[in-house]
Amino acid sequence: MAKRFQFDDEEIIDEEQSSYVNELEKKIDIPTYDIPKENKEDEEDLNVAKKKKKFVWKWWHFVLIGLGALAIAFVVYVFVASSNDGPVYGGRCEGLVTSISESQINKTIDDIKKEYKDVVEMKMEVECKQLKVDITFKDGMKTKDAQKIAEKSVQMLDASIGMTKDKGKTYSHLFGYENNTPQFEVNLILISNNSKDFPIFGTKHPLNDSFGYTLASVKDEESRNNALDTLKDE
Repeated sequence: MAKRFQFDDEEIIDEEQSSYVNELEKKIDIPTYDIPKENKEDEEDLNVAKKKKKFVWKWWHFVLIGLGALAIAFVVYVFVASSNDGPVYGGRCEGLVTSISESQINKTIDDIKKEYKDVVEMKMEVECKQLKVDITFKDGMKTKDAQKIAEKSVQMLDASIGMTKDKGKTYSHLFGYENNTPQFEVNLILISNNSKDFPIFGTKHPLNDSFGYTLASVKDEESRNNALDTLKDE
């Protein structure tokens, strides 16, 4: 058998010790580790950070949500309001059994101007359940004559529509009640220069078959103010 060469400082291990060491190494389970790539490690760290981080509501979050809701509600309101013709009156316009057309109004104005030369300018318009009649007369117009012409214009319009008129009544159900439901109210504004009674304000409610008037010369300011309030747009 050849001799094994060894250095002076090398520890001499006999065959029995060598066999024991080999057996011991086999029994020891030395774990191995895979070193992850750098990008994979960064991605895993990011996922862990996301899981750990929780969203915290701040007071200004709720303010922004509230403002957003108000903005949406306003846009919806504008869209709905703009899709309707004319002002928004809600349920106050409900119950009308017929309407007053523009052609009927124009014909009435033309007929009044042809018949009464004292009329300088005239306008009729419908808003919801209200007929507004504005008439400008020549200077120095007599109060009774102006009232008569104004009422005649409403009667002519009434006749052109042709709704049922009760016996003894001046105006039909168009300016009264139909199916227990009020129809059109009439408001007059009569203007003439050089007359202490003008402007004259007249009103006819569906309950009444005649007009009530308030003159500029009236001494009761409270009654005059009430008449002016009645003529304001609803």
